[in-house]
Amino acid sequence: MRKHAPIFFLTLALLMGLTFAQNNVLSVARVNATSLDASAAIWNDAPVLEVATAAAVPGEPAGPVVRLQAVQDGDTIAFRAEWADATESIFKNAWTFDGATFAKSGDEDRLLFTWPIQNNADFASRGCTAACHSSGDDRSTWWMGSDNPSLTYDAWQWKASRTNGAGYVDDKWWGELRDPSDIESSRHGDAKESGGYRTNANEAGDGPAFMGSLGADARYLLASEAVAIDPTLLAAGALIPGYVLERAVGSRGDIDTQGTWEDGTWVVVMRRPLDTGHEDDVRFTVRRRLPFGLAVVDNGGGLKHTIAPEALILDWR
Repeated sequence: MRKHAPIFFLTLALLMGLTFAQNNVLSVARVNATSLDASAAIWNDAPVLEVATAAAVPGEPAGPVVRLQAVQDGDTIAFRAEWADATESIFKNAWTFDGATFAKSGDEDRLLFTWPIQNNADFASRGCTAACHSSGDDRSTWWMGSDNPSLTYDAWQWKASRTNGAGYVDDKWWGELRDPSDIESSRHGDAKESGGYRTNANEAGDGPAFMGSLGADARYLLASEAVAIDPTLLAAGALIPGYVLERAVGSRGDIDTQGTWEDGTWVVVMRRPLDTGHEDDVRFTVRRRLPFGLAVVDNGGGLKHTIAPEALILDWR
């Protein structure tokens, strides 16, 4: 009996209807209606997947543990992510006024999801590393995308500075490297009709073009509140956001979001239709398991990010 105990107890558990959680599976709970409210009751019974992120570049520090949850109501799907971050970084390329001139500095926190749009066996086994082309010693040549023109990726970028304030996630897609001399040529923004964020800079590039109608030191500068900059209204030390924000209209802006930072923790909720009807978006089909990748950026960009070290799997309860 002792020799076969593990098999006996596993069989007994299966007969009793018990299940064992896998450390890379995010189970989507069914709810009556999804919500962007991170404190809503719908999250109380949604399974939690804890993902310990590792450096994208060997030798760099590991990242935070991200607590993931997901719910769906038959029409939309929502994801809740929570992770520790000692600083709230929301002032990418912000302008600081010293009483006479402006200086630009700062970056932002980000959360990224990557989804294969087509069936992709390599991504299903390796996750984001399948899309990362980093075999050379020269890191400036590393790029994200696909060697196969028939395989593309849906890339969601929640950006604390450039999109969160406008209530959407920057929705992009990756494909093949169209120009070998340009590592950006594999990455594209989804189609949009209007809107999106734009750089807040004057023609000379030495200061902002706009400020908020309510004055300086706004956390975000919305297009609906932007007025021409007037330095006479600014005190020394005034901070002006580096981007003018407006929600993208079209496929690029079809993911809703609400992100808040408090007491050293980011909590971000993203929501999107299961099927947007756009070719540059992944389609979520209930009961169809889907691999995905996760990355976190702490006040930076480029190679400065941490990732889920393996493919994560979206499953359905």
